[in-house]
Amino acid sequence: MKKFNIGTKLFLSYLVLIAVILLITTVSFRYLFQEYLVREAGDQLQKEGLQISEMLEDKRWNGERSPQNWLDRRRIELAGNLISSQFIIYNRDDDVIYSNVEEEVQTEYQENKGKSFVTEQVAINRSGEQIGSVVLFTKVESLVGFNQIIQQSQTISLIASAAVAVILAAFMQRGLTRPIRLLAEHMRQFSMKKRQQPLTLQTNDEINELAETFQGLTEQLYKYDLDQKEFLQNASHELKTPLMAIQGNAEGMLDEVIVGEDIDASLEIIVKETQRLKKIVQDLSYLTRLETVEEAFEYERIDVNEVIHDALTSVKALADKRDITIIDTYEKSFFVTVDADKMTQALINLLGNALRFATTMIDVHVYQQKEFVIIEVQDDGAGFGDIADRVFDRFFTGDQKGSGIGLSITKTIVEKHGGHILASDSYIGAKVVISLPYSN
Repeated sequence: MKKFNIGTKLFLSYLVLIAVILLITTVSFRYLFQEYLVREAGDQLQKEGLQISEMLEDKRWNGERSPQNWLDRRRIELAGNLISSQFIIYNRDDDVIYSNVEEEVQTEYQENKGKSFVTEQVAINRSGEQIGSVVLFTKVESLVGFNQIIQQSQTISLIASAAVAVILAAFMQRGLTRPIRLLAEHMRQFSMKKRQQPLTLQTNDEINELAETFQGLTEQLYKYDLDQKEFLQNASHELKTPLMAIQGNAEGMLDEVIVGEDIDASLEIIVKETQRLKKIVQDLSYLTRLETVEEAFEYERIDVNEVIHDALTSVKALADKRDITIIDTYEKSFFVTVDADKMTQALINLLGNALRFATTMIDVHVYQQKEFVIIEVQDDGAGFGDIADRVFDRFFTGDQKGSGIGLSITKTIVEKHGGHILASDSYIGAKVVISLPYSN
């Protein structure tokens, strides 16, 4: 099946539209103009008939006698000369008393007067009584001839208009399809290996919106590709450290370099690094499920203070062990629609990170701001400094401890709930602010 590009389809559609318009215009114009000519001819016949009737009504003719007994034939002939139409005058008995047409035409009219003639009949009255009538008529053929002249002029005008319209359509087709061709060529040249220059069309229409959408998509793809490369680099680095520790101690014991009491220490290192490796893999798997929406979220409307209480209960033992005081401030109940388990996990990760850097205290404050419920977590540590915008990146660890995945999980969970998370320094240390949509 032959393919047509969009420009050809638009051009052909435009030609079909022009043809339909010309056809409708021609047919309707011919019909309407024909009707107009017939109506105008009838009006003209009516006027001329009234002129003849008025001339005869002024005489003493009573409609019974032949006209030569009461009126000089020259007067009627003069009236006939003044009238351009063909007419017949009848007396009250419907006898023809005068006609300005030949007998053959008169006979043809009487046989076909309702078909091929435009006819008007005007009564001749005297003292309120009809004493005769004048019938005026003209052949429809004479009107058709004039109509054909008009139609020829119309046809020439329509052909000229169609030619101009086709030329304009060709220019419009090129102007419309050129941006599409540029965009298609830009898409064909897209490559993840080499970044393209942005395509600027400046057409201020849907094609320009499509180009901007494609440009936004390419930027997302480039960013995704960069993130994946960075993720693989960081993941390999994070996984390599425990694997090297496990491999080194295992080979030392196998080669009997590590013997005696050192074996127990090496085994402890192997177990510890294995657990660390396991946690990294689990966190990565969990984060991947969150980001790919494979992990189901079970939303429910609950008081956010309950979620915070569960998270604080989970880290209380660790806080007591490190002599860290957690201050929680709840103004009132604030309801949000969340997955309670996942939001609790997000807050545990956040509090766990704060416990690593806090000196003596952590402050958890909850309040409402417009349409959001705000959860602020502050510690009295050293703060984020110039790394505040990186703390949620995967595998980023400011102190080279931990896996660097916990805060990434927190950020993903918060965003899956339609919220936002922001890290900054406060007057006492580090501060992380979570904003969740308030549920009325």
